[in-house]
Amino acid sequence: MFDEEPLTYEESSERAYYSYSDRYLKRSLAPSEYKSARSGEVIVPFRNKERLENEVACLKYIREKTDIPVPEVLNAYEENGSFFIWTARVEGVPLKELKEEDRLKVLPEIRRHIATLQTLRSNKTGGPSGILCPPNIVTDNCDRNTVWQQISAEDFIYVFIHGDLSRSNIIVDPVTYKVVAILDWEYAGYYPKEHEIPYYERPIPSGAQPKYFPKIVKQIKQFWEDSTC
Repeated sequence: MFDEEPLTYEESSERAYYSYSDRYLKRSLAPSEYKSARSGEVIVPFRNKERLENEVACLKYIREKTDIPVPEVLNAYEENGSFFIWTARVEGVPLKELKEEDRLKVLPEIRRHIATLQTLRSNKTGGPSGILCPPNIVTDNCDRNTVWQQISAEDFIYVFIHGDLSRSNIIVDPVTYKVVAILDWEYAGYYPKEHEIPYYERPIPSGAQPKYFPKIVKQIKQFWEDSTC
């Protein structure tokens, strides 16, 4: 689809990431590309395709319903066992690269965006297209073949959450300290507000580390106790 050579390329146990002059590509690894753990066991990503499908739906939904800055989806499709998401390039630096005193300047805006998300409400869990991708702290202890079902309530008590708000996923203008984009909406959707763990508040490490939020994690796991896990 795109002939230009990527400026950068990175790969994890689940994804491949390509950066171009005016766009980004994130794709799921095809089964033939799955990595192996030290034990030799093949690492099979949880809901590999569904998480990216959910991200596409969430990016479009947030752009339509709010003023929260998210990348524009240019294209999304499945090919050769991989799911591809092309988005417009966003200029800025991850929050994790700012000095601590500068990071503090960004926190009020992040909290405003979270408050905006929580004005979106539903009486069913899951993403805007109905895809359900519970967070890792729930799924890590479950069978990979678990069929996750939406949980319904009588009232619109579930709020929209990002679900992975680490410092790596918040892109900031390094001059103005304005948030220019929030990335990686794979686990986003309607859930109890406690599901929005404030990973970005932790100075070190920058990634999503549930162990630093034991009370919140306990609440989340308790919510899912009656699910299919």
